[in-house]
Amino acid sequence: MHSQLTRIRLVAAAALALPALAGATSPGNAPAAQARTARVVTAYVLNGGAVTPINTVTNKALNPIPTGGSSFIMVITPNGKTVYVNGFSGGPTVIPISTATNKPGTAIVAARNPSALAVTPHSKTLYIADQDSNDVIAVSTATNQTAGFVPTGEAPVAVAVTPNAATGYVANFGDLTVTPFTVATNTPGNAIKLRRAPVRITITPDSKTAYVGVAAGTVIPIRTATNKALTPINVGGPAVDIAITPDSRTAYVSSSLGVTPISTATNKPGKLIKIPGGAIAITPDGKTAYVAAGSGTVTPIRTATNRPGKPIHVGASANDIAITSDGKTAYVTSNLGVTPINIATNKPGKLIKVAGGAGLIVITPG
Repeated sequence: MHSQLTRIRLVAAAALALPALAGATSPGNAPAAQARTARVVTAYVLNGGAVTPINTVTNKALNPIPTGGSSFIMVITPNGKTVYVNGFSGGPTVIPISTATNKPGTAIVAARNPSALAVTPHSKTLYIADQDSNDVIAVSTATNQTAGFVPTGEAPVAVAVTPNAATGYVANFGDLTVTPFTVATNTPGNAIKLRRAPVRITITPDSKTAYVGVAAGTVIPIRTATNKALTPINVGGPAVDIAITPDSRTAYVSSSLGVTPISTATNKPGKLIKIPGGAIAITPDGKTAYVAAGSGTVTPIRTATNRPGKPIHVGASANDIAITSDGKTAYVTSNLGVTPINIATNKPGKLIKVAGGAGLIVITPG
């Protein structure tokens, strides 16, 4: 249940793009710019008890980084410096991995049962939802030491932070609530009561609305200005994933029936897009949503028309998908490994084999 309930995405992917060559703004500083090299973009893939880095230039898998097993949640800091993954080393832990060295750091052991991870947009704080202790642990990413606790409802299973870094939201599966908290002080607000158990949260890039997927086939919008839950939106089945376009205009909700587009201005659902549902990733330009499904296909959807394109076959049940910040390549994980897809042509590349299959994936900014 954990891998389904705690899958969390950072929706402001476009904001992660970094210049390839710092200082290359005028002929006067060209020599200094040429002396620098662009950071190699790396994809990190969760495969059982390890995280496997993939060089996206060569599409070669590097040496796996062991996590001690029981790994099912992973997040990357927006600045691309650290990957955090849950593991097991003498007990439940969260392991920081330096993307500069691909070496694991000292395990963070504050949580009894880590169930979800999120990082603030300024990359200063990691939040660990602890399903057993009913709180969220704040960890300084500079020191990887505990910096505070946020009391929550029962059995928190998802946590997300608004892109403006003002407010965090915690989905509490046990008592059917969402806990808002102030990021600056880690102070919880009044619980937002729902009628169904929340399982995931995705927040619009403009920070105005949090969309909460619940177990009963609906999505509940919460206005962040008031922390009021609005009318539930029927999407036909339990939400597998929620992704939002960079302009915050449309939320795409994947379920077993297909994909439902929702206008964030009106919170009205559009016509169901009847394709196999699964993990969703949207290109940084917002033009295409890619849906990776258990059927072994990835279906592109043009966001201007909400019409699906020709399915792209990846050879095995697709588990997750992520797109590079330059918008050129989508990486799809499956039980066989990782398949790169050229976004310009929608053609799959050669399978990158990963021992034990590939689950969640995150990618460093360019």
